[in-house]
Amino acid sequence: MANTQRIIHIHREIRRKGYCSVREVAEDMEVSDRQVKRDIEYMRLYLKAPLIYSREKGGYYYKKPWDIFDYADEKMLLFYVFAERIAENLSLMPIVSRELLEGIEEKLLSEYQPLLGRITYELSDHERVPEELLRTVLSAMRSHTALAVTYSNAAGEYSARTIEPWHLINYSGKWYILAWCRASKEVRTFMLSRMTEVTDTGEPFKKKIDEDLLEKHLHKGYGIFKLAEATEVTIRFHGPVIPLVKNRVWHPKQKFIEKTCDGKPCVELTLPVSDFTEITYHVLGFTPHAEAVAPEEFRQYWMKRLQEGVRLLPKG
Repeated sequence: MANTQRIIHIHREIRRKGYCSVREVAEDMEVSDRQVKRDIEYMRLYLKAPLIYSREKGGYYYKKPWDIFDYADEKMLLFYVFAERIAENLSLMPIVSRELLEGIEEKLLSEYQPLLGRITYELSDHERVPEELLRTVLSAMRSHTALAVTYSNAAGEYSARTIEPWHLINYSGKWYILAWCRASKEVRTFMLSRMTEVTDTGEPFKKKIDEDLLEKHLHKGYGIFKLAEATEVTIRFHGPVIPLVKNRVWHPKQKFIEKTCDGKPCVELTLPVSDFTEITYHVLGFTPHAEAVAPEEFRQYWMKRLQEGVRLLPKG
C-alpha cells in the first residue's frame, strides 16, 4: 500500500509548480526513487490519477485536471472517519491538517453525509501525549536535530539521554520513537509517555539515518520490542478461537497450518519474533485455547508466565 503522506506530497508538488520530480520527492520524504515511482504507479492504478511523464520538465504532471479527492467512494469515507476519529482519540486534532479532513468531507458531503455519524472508530487502549511534546519531536525529525530527554524505564528509574529521532510510531494506541541513542550507540525504542522532559538541542544528527537498520527494527519481528535478529515461534490454537485467529493479520510473514490435534481441528501460527514478551501476552489472552509450541525456549517462557499466574490464585 502506498504511503498516504507521500501521495499527498506528490499531489501538492504538482499543484504548486505543475509537475513533480521523483528525485526531489524522494529527497523531501527521505525515501528511495523506486518507492516514489511505486507511489506514482499506485496513484495511476487505484486513484485513477492521469499522471504523465515529461522529459522536458523532468517529472510527472496531470494530463487533465484531477484532484486527490475525486476518487471519493466508500474507501474514502472510511479513511475520513478513521483519520478524524483517531485524531480525536489521540488528541492530535491540532496537528492533523484540518484542511485535509474538510476537503474529504466536502467531497463526500452530498452522498455520504448521513453516514458520517453512524461509523465509529475507537482505540480500546491508548495513551494521550501532550501536543507540545509531539510538536517538539516532529520539529526535531524535520530539522535532523538531537533531543535531550529525561526518560523513565519500566522500573521507574530516570536517566538523561541525548537521542536522534529517526521514526515516530503509534503502536496499539501508544506513541514510540525509534531513535539513535548516543550513549548506547545503537537504535533504541522509546515510549513518549515515559519522557518527562524533552528539549530540542539544535545539534545536528551525528549518525546518518540508516534506512536498512530502520527497516529491520520496523518490520523484522512481531510487536514493538524489536532486536537485530528475530526467531520464528509457533503457536497452536484450538476450538472456538480458530476462526478469529485465522482472520487476524499478526505479521506480514505469518504462516498458518491447519492440523488435527487429539482428533480435533487446530491451527498453528508461525511468525518471526524478536522478543517473547508481547507475543506471550497475546497467547495468554487466548487461554485456554492457545499454547506456545516452539521453540522450546519460547514454550518455557510461556509456561513460566502461566505458573506465575497460577500462584496468584487463592489457596484452598
